Amino acid sequence: MTTRIVIHAGFHKTGTTSVQSMLRENASVLEPHVRVFLKEAFDGLTESARAFSIDPKKKTLAAVARAAIAFFETVDRKDPRPILMSSEDLSGHMPGRHGLECYDSAGLVMKCLSDAAFRRFGNDTDLTFYFSTRMREPWLRSTWWQNLRSTRLTDDFETYSNQFDAARSLDDILEEIAHDVAPARVTSFLLEDAATLPLGPLDPLVTLLELTELDRDAVVVLPPENVQPDLGIDAVFLALNRSDLPERDVQDAKRIVRKMAQRPAS
Repeated sequence: MTTRIVIHAGFHKTGTTSVQSMLRENASVLEPHVRVFLKEAFDGLTESARAFSIDPKKKTLAAVARAAIAFFETVDRKDPRPILMSSEDLSGHMPGRHGLECYDSAGLVMKCLSDAAFRRFGNDTDLTFYFSTRMREPWLRSTWWQNLRSTRLTDDFETYSNQFDAARSLDDILEEIAHDVAPARVTSFLLEDAATLPLGPLDPLVTLLELTELDRDAVVVLPPENVQPDLGIDAVFLALNRSDLPERDVQDAKRIVRKMAQRPAS
């Protein structure tokens, strides 16, 4: 029996949260057809991948390999259903944090995952690495917003985006990953193109898994999540980050502003 595995390993700010929310929402519909593993099922693996992304050494890479082997050892080899793993943190920390400009460590992390999967399920394993991607400018703007709201980032968008001028593109990273994980496959899909599909950003994954018996009409499609509000609150967050207020006060103020932004218009 050949085991099909799809690993959705990134990238950040490409609809991954929406995909994972739909996987949770539709757990009972999907369960007869696919084994879904989200971040909480392999938290040690994502933590080691993040650690390696900011400290790329043999020791931290070995920790990734051990965590990958440990996770796959928990997965039943006799279950005929395909396997889906989904977490953007498998690619490491999001660019814009810890001095990272791109996913330079992702290829070696995926190699650890590939080696562990083949070790557990055999060399005939049908393994695909899937990456959701996004057009460069909206992707940079979205990572800027995420860093702005989650950290004390003090760069405006123009200053922030300029630091990525010399960084490798997501396509370059995908090419490197494909080389590292061969004979496993690497495929990607633009978020902008997925927006028009019946199941949104979940659609390419369902197609890759070849869930022919799944009733797609029974799948609940959720609206996009974690989207930047178009209310100008980025300027408020930037001012808070640049202020001399203590960290706790800044985070409290951000939470209040975000709640206000989420209120329906009267």
